[in-house]
Order: sequence, then structure tokens, then C-alpha cells
Amino acid sequence: MILICRSMILEVCCRWTLATIVALGLSRGAGAEFPVAEPAAAQAADGAVARVGHRAKGFEADGVTFCSDFPSAYVSEYQRLDSGAFQLTIRPENTPINNSAWYAFRVKADQPRTIDVHLTYENGTHRYRPKISRDGKDWSPLDDGSIQRMDRRLVVLQLDVDRQPLWVAAQELVVRETLETWMSRLAELPFAEQTVIGRSVEDRPIYQVQITESEDPGHVIVIGRQHPPEVTGSLGQIAFVDRLVEADDLAVQFRRAFKLHVVGLVNPDGVDRGFWRHNVHGVDLNRDWGPFAQPETRAVRDQVMPLHESPDQTLYLWLDFHSTHHDVFYTQPDEAETFPPEFTRRWLEALDDRTPGYSVRRSSSLNDRPTSQQWAHRTFGIPAITYEFGDNTDREVIHRVARISAEEMMRLLVPLRQPVASTTP
Repeated sequence: MILICRSMILEVCCRWTLATIVALGLSRGAGAEFPVAEPAAAQAADGAVARVGHRAKGFEADGVTFCSDFPSAYVSEYQRLDSGAFQLTIRPENTPINNSAWYAFRVKADQPRTIDVHLTYENGTHRYRPKISRDGKDWSPLDDGSIQRMDRRLVVLQLDVDRQPLWVAAQELVVRETLETWMSRLAELPFAEQTVIGRSVEDRPIYQVQITESEDPGHVIVIGRQHPPEVTGSLGQIAFVDRLVEADDLAVQFRRAFKLHVVGLVNPDGVDRGFWRHNVHGVDLNRDWGPFAQPETRAVRDQVMPLHESPDQTLYLWLDFHSTHHDVFYTQPDEAETFPPEFTRRWLEALDDRTPGYSVRRSSSLNDRPTSQQWAHRTFGIPAITYEFGDNTDREVIHRVARISAEEMMRLLVPLRQPVASTTP
């Protein structure tokens, strides 16, 4: 049974093997703080300068060294407390902002010891259970006994540290390089091609991979990572797209009928900088589908609009991968007119039938919010779906469910592009 919901919180035990994808009173004077990154200042569309917050590069005191100068690292300020513990302040890039308080750092010590690390949040609260790694590739959750939640804005971590760096992050790191490497490997397939469709505020490339074996395809759009911390959305997107490029009959039939357009990383600047939510202009990109004031959303729009405007091209589906507190599909109501008709209901029912024990949750509405989902439905009249995976959803479940959802999508769409046999004698 598909559950229709607007607000649910699902706590699922975490297990994952990210390596398979990635291998794809204060005493401030007690320590030495490394030089901090300069805040970004960028010209917004209205002429105002949007300034986003500092990221400290690191800190050293009492033989303990913290580092946050790697991609997706984020700590705003380091301090040593009089008690001998360390305080890490986590501030958003700017406000107002959705509460997705991201952090990531490395720590080591000159000799083995256990240290207390206070995560202190400003303009947000603790959301992500800490993950730890010794190499930045293989991750596991920090033991519950090492996490003391004092209140919503203060969490104390007990970390066992030594000379080998310990990575600590809100989620396992799926950084810009991870996603760009994945897209480049897709592009090596004989039926795939990668192009740069635009540049971010800080001039990073925005890549698109097009996948097809058809001369006259229908079109399916897949985008992801508008919001930097939404790692599980990226994990789901990778598993979903990887299923579509396999060599079995179903995937081959799909590629012979459709062209898949994949923009796996819409917000490369935000992911690189470890932002909570925004791009470097301090804008939530998933609220810019309408204004199109940001170069990242314009890049995607400008690639898709010619497909809509050409009488020889047909769009069938828009999927935007995200993360939230629980797994959910944000969709149009079934009574809303779409082409193909009834696709969403049939797709999610098929997914539900194939995933016993997994609840396919759906929230349906039509509104004027300038999200990619609402814009795509209003503009193209197609099913447009925000595909959300939970922050804590088991990573093996993400992989399995994403693959099954890809299979059921193909089973529904492929017949729509096959010629109807003539009944004329």
C-alpha cells in the first residue's frame, strides 16, 4: 500500500559501503588557528552583494590538530575550552536557511587519547548523526555511546584520536570529484556523451551526460544535488542511473527508445564549500525555478527548453533527487493532467509491489513554489517528481530501491515509444 503523507519521520538503522561508490568560558589564546578562507562575495541578480560565511581551515592546540581545508569540509570556528575540550562552531553560509547543519573535519593527535568535541550550532540545530572514517572512503556511524546530545544546539562527541587522521562528517563524503568522476565514467560508454552546459557562480563546470541508442528518442531528465548536504539523494541517483546503462534487454530497449539527460551536480560550488543549502550567491537553487536568477538553474533550463519547443521532441519525465528526514516522493496529484497520463500512480504502485517491507511514501500537491518539480510540471505538462531519500535510510536499501524504481520506470515508458501494430488487412 502506498502511504500518502505530508510529515513523517522515519528512523532507519544505517549500514553502508560507500567505498564502492567513492573508490569511485573560552580560552581562544590556547591554540593556533590556521588562516581562514575568505568569505565569498558575489554579485546577485538584483545588484546586491551576497556574502557567505567563513570556513576555518584548521586549528592546533595541546598536540591536537583539526583540519577543514578539503572539499566539502565545513567548520566555522575552532576554540579550546578551559575544560580542555574543543568547541567547533557550525554557522550557515547565510540566513534565512533550511536547517541542514552540515559539518566535516579531520582531527589527529600527537599521541593516542580521547577528546571531547563540542559541536555548537548557530541558526540551526543538530540534524546529522556523525559518521567517521580513517581514509575518507569507508564510513561508519559514530557509536551512540560517544554522542551526548546536550540540547538541540549542542552535541558533545567523544573521539578516539591518534597520529592517523580521523575524518568526521555529518554524512559520508560524496564530493564534487566523486560525482564528476561518476559522470565521466558514464560518458565512456559507447552510447553516452558528456558536455559542459554552463558554469557556476565560481566558474566550476556544470556537466550533463546524455545517454541513448536512438535516433528519434523521447526524453527523460534526471538532476541532482541542488542542496550540498543531500548525500543520500546522490547515492540514490547513482544507483538509479547505473541501472539504466546495463546490458540487459530492458535497459537496451529503454536506450533505443529514450534519451536520458543526467545533470548529477547542479550546485558544485555549494558542495565544494560544504554549505548547508545554498549556492555562492546565498540562494536556495530549488527556489529559483521561475526567477532563474542563478547561473546553475539557467544552465539546466537552457538545455531542456529546446526539447520542449521543438515539435519533433517529446519530454516524458522529470526526476530531481534529494534527501530529507525520510524517504518520500513529492508528486502531482493523480487528478492533475500529465503526459504520460497516470504514470506516477502506476510507477509507485509497481515499486510498492516489488518492495515488501518498504513503504512507498508519497506527498502530492500543486502549488506555486519555484521548485524544479513544480516548474517542470507547469512548463512541460509531464510527471515531475522530487525523489527524496532519508538521511538515515540504510544505504543498501537506497541502492536496491533506486534500482527497482529505475526498472519499473523503464517498463512503463518503453511501450509508449514502440510502434502500434496496424490492424488494417
